[in-house]
Amino acid sequence: MPSLSDYESNLVPDQGRAPLVRLIRYVRPYLMLIGVTLLLSLALSGVQYARAYLMKPVFDQVLLPHWALQQSEAKTALPDWLSLPGLPREAEPREPPPAAAPPEPAPHAQLAALEASIRESLVLVVGVALIIVVSMPILMFGQEYLVSYVLGHIELDMKVDVCSKLLALPLRFHQERQRGDVLARVIADVGGAHGALALLFGDFLEAAIMIFVGVGALLFVSWQLSLVMLAAGPLIFAVISLFGQRIRTSARRRQEQVADVTQRLIEILQGIKVIKAFRAERFENEGFARASHKLFRRAMKVVKNRVLARSLVDMLNNAVGVGVLILGVFLVVGGHWGLTAGDLAAFFGITTTLYKPVKGLAKGWVRLTDALPSADRLFEVLDSPVLIRDTPDAVPMQPLRHGVRLRHVSFSYGREAVLRDVSFEIEAGKMLAIIGRTGAGKTTLADLLLRLHDPTTGSIEIDGVDIRRIRRDSLLDRMAVVTQEPFLFDGTIGDNIRYGRPGASESELLAAARAAHVDEFVDRLPEGYATEVGAAGTRLSGGQRQRITIARAILRDPEILIFDEATSSLDSKSERLVQDAIDALLGGRTVFVIAHRLSTVRRADKIIVLEDGAISQTGTHDELVHSGGLYKDLVDLQSTERSPGLS
Repeated sequence: MPSLSDYESNLVPDQGRAPLVRLIRYVRPYLMLIGVTLLLSLALSGVQYARAYLMKPVFDQVLLPHWALQQSEAKTALPDWLSLPGLPREAEPREPPPAAAPPEPAPHAQLAALEASIRESLVLVVGVALIIVVSMPILMFGQEYLVSYVLGHIELDMKVDVCSKLLALPLRFHQERQRGDVLARVIADVGGAHGALALLFGDFLEAAIMIFVGVGALLFVSWQLSLVMLAAGPLIFAVISLFGQRIRTSARRRQEQVADVTQRLIEILQGIKVIKAFRAERFENEGFARASHKLFRRAMKVVKNRVLARSLVDMLNNAVGVGVLILGVFLVVGGHWGLTAGDLAAFFGITTTLYKPVKGLAKGWVRLTDALPSADRLFEVLDSPVLIRDTPDAVPMQPLRHGVRLRHVSFSYGREAVLRDVSFEIEAGKMLAIIGRTGAGKTTLADLLLRLHDPTTGSIEIDGVDIRRIRRDSLLDRMAVVTQEPFLFDGTIGDNIRYGRPGASESELLAAARAAHVDEFVDRLPEGYATEVGAAGTRLSGGQRQRITIARAILRDPEILIFDEATSSLDSKSERLVQDAIDALLGGRTVFVIAHRLSTVRRADKIIVLEDGAISQTGTHDELVHSGGLYKDLVDLQSTERSPGLS
């Protein structure tokens, strides 16, 4: 099993940088592949603009010269090499336009040379066109496949980073956050952040390269017309920037509402039994509908700004295109700037090809702005401090010899203290019982022993060493906990027992199962230890689940055991079986027992009583019963109710 330090590596916060800059950090391992992708994108852009540029030689070197040949008195029909099957040959030359004077007859040699030039140009155009037709799909496949490969790996890296961070974050983080908010950040916000990178290194980068190459092609054809067209660029980017800020603000609110809707749904699924018992289906449905409608309204604000931005950019692009076209026609007719009909045709062929990436760039920027709030929320999780860390001088835990001691331990989740100046000591191999009413701080004390929190003040020592100076993985390797709510993972019974020690042999697993009385019900199951327990163990009873968690603890073979109200929610029969399993686990170990049945507490070597986070009584069972106080009150209450356990 990986050590805790494995989950904390590479999770150093990178605060202070823009989310987009931090997202690009995920690209670093794939820079070589990105470089190849850029080269393919450049080649693909060049091929696409070469296709548009073919309009110039087609007009200037084939169509217009051929028209000149047709007007010549020396040509009465198309040459054989230009004739297409099925089309009639012209018997007579075409009449020149009424307004044009017939051209002077050209010498035969000139006509032959012009015909040869047209033939060569046509062959060249066809050859280049064939190269374009063959190369475009090859380049497109390579570029799109590499982009998808890199983005797929980046998404995997992001998910692993978030999962590692959530595992490394302290228990307090998970207790203070709603599950809906955490799930929304893990699923929706990781997806949104990855979508931002997909836009950046997919559509956005491809469009930028296309625009860069396209502008160069336009300048090559006519730098004068290009400057006229580029004059509209600042206006387009001003529109994009204006709406981009609006989109980012509304998108942030939308993502927050996604978390609220997710939380609503989680509560419905978790509380479905209570909802049905109280006939609250309509109430919950109306609440979910209100949250969903609020999400819809916030999402539509994003859509409104996005569509407005795209529409305005389209309008500006079309207006500029039409204006430059009209200007170009006048320039060609007037013979200005040396423009030919072929130049104008090539210019607008390139412009038509350029229109799509310009539109894509505007659309991509708007969508990127929409996705960046997801990156903000994702980095809020990744930047959350990992409070429980090994110190540089942390040492492995040695076998327990002397015992565990708490020195003036206080702890607070906020302003109000949960534990106040708690001090006690338990010798190795002894049992300590912790008793108190609900909310007295018993479970918090157990969490501190497991170092799920660090004390606000004071210290916890094992054999005289502060546990903050003990490596956490070695500390937890020697500890096990059995909680009030037995949690099982979705898998088989065998898998859940082996979770305590993944490398355990089959014989060790079966021995642990027998010690915890798991074999008594597993033997009756058709699939035995291969039986699926269902999500959270829902296919098993509470007593069966608890016995499996005890078997898991037995298999771990810990030196320190913590039982946190492990039988309080069971019926009498299940409690007796679980208690027998616990008894099999106690021998020779240092044990902390929280509020178990009286027979277990009576056997404890020491009992401490917590009241309002402080120790009010300490002693053995007999000493505390005779001294009065809360412990005697709890014992009397149990005797009155004839209950086998303390509350």
